[in-house]
Amino acid sequence: MPTLWRYLLRNYFQVFFLCVSSFIAVLLVTRFQEIAKFAALAPHKTSVLYFILYQIPYILPIAIPISCLIATLILIQKMSSTHELTSLRACGLPLKSIFYPLFLASAFIGMINLHVTSELLPECRGRSKNLIYEMTTINPLFLLQKDTLIRIKHTFVDMKSMNAGENAKDVIFVINNQSNGRLSMMVAEKLSLEEGLLLGKNVALISSIDSKDPENFDHIIIENQKLMTTQDSTLSNFIQGTSQQIGFEQLPLRLMLSKYKTEKDSKLSTVPRLRTEIARRISFGLAPLTFTFIGSAFGMSIGRNQNKKRLIWAILLSSACLLSFVIGKSLKQMPFIAFLFYILPHPCIIAFSLKSLFEISRGKE
Repeated sequence: MPTLWRYLLRNYFQVFFLCVSSFIAVLLVTRFQEIAKFAALAPHKTSVLYFILYQIPYILPIAIPISCLIATLILIQKMSSTHELTSLRACGLPLKSIFYPLFLASAFIGMINLHVTSELLPECRGRSKNLIYEMTTINPLFLLQKDTLIRIKHTFVDMKSMNAGENAKDVIFVINNQSNGRLSMMVAEKLSLEEGLLLGKNVALISSIDSKDPENFDHIIIENQKLMTTQDSTLSNFIQGTSQQIGFEQLPLRLMLSKYKTEKDSKLSTVPRLRTEIARRISFGLAPLTFTFIGSAFGMSIGRNQNKKRLIWAILLSSACLLSFVIGKSLKQMPFIAFLFYILPHPCIIAFSLKSLFEISRGKE
């Protein structure tokens, strides 16, 4: 490897890994409350360690491109201020030869980011949920708390937790019955766990049966029990069944591609959504290269005075690229427009950066 390549890549990766580590530390701090809740239930320290490790890929798809931008900007600005770029160009090296190792490294990082987004993140998301479900088998009442790690869809829960979630009083549990589209409610004065059993005191169950006659009201069923007993795993299994719904975001890329190949000729509504999700992951794979182009083109200064205008352009272009991710994700109901927001910014930004590099190579700033 040439000496210039070693010098550029060493300085590039030093800042890159420092930025990625900082983003990971910020993520763990922001998720400290969730980690503490899990640690309170986990019987083994290894489970807590695995849970922490499974949180890291959540920040990497965004942290890696931003780290590439920061590393490139710092490196190019340093070489500009110390006139190293001027010396290299005076020796006859064009800008494309100087920046080539950075573009090559960012392309390699982009493949890693694509693998993280497409394979590692869905796997860690699934394993993290499995760990939470395993912990809730120890204490199913933890699932009913308002600040639980698991979000239960189509439900309303109100309760007063006692003794670290092992007892609860004044419990109100309302759920939408998907079979008939009606609400069902359970009210209990007290719920407790004893030797693998879930005990309920003064429990009232309210449900309804469709009368099958549009002119009549539903039949209301009210059942009162002074003491209710069931296995503690029953509540966990029921809520897992209502919460575990696999979406496109949880599928690895190879499964999504195979699903898209089998359904692309059909008129199913899932085909545009599949195409959009694939475009989103490809966009994250292209982001490190795009951000490195931004840093290379707008981190350089050929004048005696530092030009803040180029730094502003770098901030604006990188913000526009990040904003396109947010807009594309918010436009799930319009797959084609979301597809354009995911893909189009990259060639546009790269073309604009190449134009800026071409002008700099001709002495224009």
